Amino acid sequence: MKSLEGNKKVEQLLASVRKEFSAEEVIESLKEIREIARAERNPALVKICRLCYTYIEENGDFDIEWGDEEEGLDMSAMEYLLELILQSEREVNLQEIREIRDVLTEELYG
Repeated sequence: MKSLEGNKKVEQLLASVRKEFSAEEVIESLKEIREIARAERNPALVKICRLCYTYIEENGDFDIEWGDEEEGLDMSAMEYLLELILQSEREVNLQEIREIRDVLTEELYG
């Protein structure tokens, strides 16, 4: 995210998810983050936010696997994704967000 507002919102969600995963809270926060990403004209973040909250609405959680990058890290898939979003200006992180997007698209619509 580029904006201070967007980063603050992602950091708040990350702190909340680290304590406890509340599907309702995550969905609402992702919708807000999506609107910020839309204002920033960042289509990758707009899409990943929508896919994430759609997946959570359908499944009640965010237990997905998309590779071995997150293995060995002491964080959930949602925490990992939020960390990527915070540093999405780095091309390597943006590429990984795109990979997660593809997995979510397949899970939801495949």
